[in-house]
Amino acid sequence: MNDRAEQAFRDAFAEHGAEDFEPVQPPRRRFDARWAVAAVVALVVLAVPTVIFLAGRGGDANTPVVAEPANSSASPPALGGLPTADPGWKWVSRGEVAVQVPDAWPYSDYSWMPWCLNEAEEPAMPEGPYVDSPAGAVPAVACPEAGPEYVRMHVGFGEPEPGDTVVKTPADGTAVYVVMEAEPTAEDEVLAGQILGTATTFERDHAGCTPVGPFESTDTRPEPWDIRTADGVSQVGICRYSRYLEQGEPNLSGSLVIEGEDAVGLIEGIAAAPEGVSGNPADCLEGFDERGGVVLRVADDAGVHDVYLRVDGCRNLGFDDGVTQRQLTDECRTVFREAPVTLDGGGPEVAEMCFPEEPPASPAEIDATETVDPDPPATHPTDPAEER
Repeated sequence: MNDRAEQAFRDAFAEHGAEDFEPVQPPRRRFDARWAVAAVVALVVLAVPTVIFLAGRGGDANTPVVAEPANSSASPPALGGLPTADPGWKWVSRGEVAVQVPDAWPYSDYSWMPWCLNEAEEPAMPEGPYVDSPAGAVPAVACPEAGPEYVRMHVGFGEPEPGDTVVKTPADGTAVYVVMEAEPTAEDEVLAGQILGTATTFERDHAGCTPVGPFESTDTRPEPWDIRTADGVSQVGICRYSRYLEQGEPNLSGSLVIEGEDAVGLIEGIAAAPEGVSGNPADCLEGFDERGGVVLRVADDAGVHDVYLRVDGCRNLGFDDGVTQRQLTDECRTVFREAPVTLDGGGPEVAEMCFPEEPPASPAEIDATETVDPDPPATHPTDPAEER
């Protein structure tokens, strides 16, 4: 890390009492063993010139990142357990860690998807910085390694590649980092420091999501609340949990909040869904792990209530308010229409009801000036265990 970068980070963290920054050797990659399986068949690694980690205020390399945003005294939203994000910024979270990024930063699977798909001659770079987020199943295609000139500044969760520059990485928990471009500007370096200065662990994130999902088994149900009694719905927090991690591991893979008419329409649609469950247990392998799912945190005039949505596996699929189980309907597509809440496969009913009809195109897939086909072919990845 050069002197200019070090000074920029010192300035950015002066108000937090940051210690001296000394490069250390990255630890053995532990996070990939838990998270990469959740979305990656083959992870295509771009050449990353600089990755920067920061620890907490005390500068202890064994302390997880914990810091407070500048406006931590603000009242939290109805759903969340985090302060309102700073103006022009937004919260993003994974596992048990949340961090603020500029509001204009989109989610992108650019660093996950094989760049040489469809015989591309070079990686289709995002137009600007982004939040790293796999958008679903990743094709098992090995592409030549892309050079550092194809790296865009982005925020990631997990561990950097061996050999990257790391500054005081925490030893435990979900790490968060900023990947810099090959020749970052002083402004980029300060921005990275500001982003990492907001990193915090949480009990509930901005959408009201807990780090660990509640799905201990296919029989787990939420506290009873009749969704038909919902009145004055203002927000719905959507919490996606991975089924691939060990029991008790922080498995929150993405979250978001919908508001207003979108929130009201989603809850009304679920309330009108037919009673019963979707899925065919005969299609699943014996002992197939189905601990993943989605929690909908519904805020209305009476408080906040949980509705479960199961889409993983083949048993008890559909919506559940703790009183009545309801079958999968088009409302499932509303839940998964926007990153980072995504699907990486599913059986026939999930493919029909839950995959977006118009999947959001990431910057890695199309140029912003191109026209998206409004009626793409209905081809969806499927988990082999769900098709047995």
